[in-house]
Amino acid sequence: MNRIRQMNVPLYVGFFLVLVFIFLAIAGPKIAPHSLDHKVEVEYQVIDGKGIVVAPPVEPFTVPAYPLGTDKFGYDLVTKLLHGAKYTIGIAVVTALLKMVTGSIIGLYAGTLKSESSWWKAVENSVSYIPAFLILYFVLQPITINPDLESMKLIFIFIILMTILSLPSTIASVRKQTREIVKKEYVDVARTLGARRNRLVWKHIFPQLKEGLLIMFVMEIVFVMTVMGQLGIFHLFMGGTIKQTNPTLYLSMTNEWAGLIGQSRGHIFGNQYILMVPLVALVLATSSFVLLARGLQNHFQTDCQKAPWIPTGSSSHQPLPKVKMKIGKRITVTPGFIIMAVFLFVFTAGLVLVMGEVV
Repeated sequence: MNRIRQMNVPLYVGFFLVLVFIFLAIAGPKIAPHSLDHKVEVEYQVIDGKGIVVAPPVEPFTVPAYPLGTDKFGYDLVTKLLHGAKYTIGIAVVTALLKMVTGSIIGLYAGTLKSESSWWKAVENSVSYIPAFLILYFVLQPITINPDLESMKLIFIFIILMTILSLPSTIASVRKQTREIVKKEYVDVARTLGARRNRLVWKHIFPQLKEGLLIMFVMEIVFVMTVMGQLGIFHLFMGGTIKQTNPTLYLSMTNEWAGLIGQSRGHIFGNQYILMVPLVALVLATSSFVLLARGLQNHFQTDCQKAPWIPTGSSSHQPLPKVKMKIGKRITVTPGFIIMAVFLFVFTAGLVLVMGEVV
């Protein structure tokens, strides 16, 4: 019992849930029970020996063919979720990784400079007080509703804008951590022995930051999902918004989850399940990445506690088992290696999900 309590539960649960959502994003359209254009018509069905009239909207758990129900137009909610998962997960992963890779490289090299540029610090401080949502809203609003551009182009614009707006904060964080490491004696020794900047960055500084950067990457995915949800509330859906009049309706062109929430917000007073189904899906996806980040933090803190001269917070969680397998002469497989490999897979999957529609 004590061993179970000491397990790093957030890591295992978060890791499992993230893999589940990645699987749904990749295989969602293949395992969807219906096609996107399939809709429920008013019909008579016999269910459990009883004859009932099926008409939209179908409530959850009343008709086996539609386990989570349908919207008011008769479209299956499970099918829409599975088709939209690749956009929700893919956009978040690609945006977060692009921002982390670019910001980390710039921050690492900026942190090794002898003096800090006052103009860049001013940019960092000013941008940090500007909500990214406001800029995204005013830039995307004219081109997102009834757009002339294709969905993939709109998604590409969002990824670039989101990366640019959040890049200064990422650079600032990495730069400040780098400057603290540069002050260490072993860095001075390496510089004295003739190590050039590239070697200092990638051989002496980056290894000390890689765990923190991995956690930052996971949390950036959560941040992107949050911004997508905020835009969705204001009818700015990833991939485009179709606006209809008489009555006024806003429909997502890609069925990404934030868009499904935004187009269903009017159901808060009736047929609430149409709103709650995509909302619960987005909350679960966000929570899974939060759990994974918390679990990784616990794991890395536990590892560092083995070196008492490294100040860390307290943690009672057990680290991943220290299993090492040698493949060939140079490659050693460790839990950290496996985690990095999985995230490379997540990025590749996200890139395929976002760009797959182009072909």
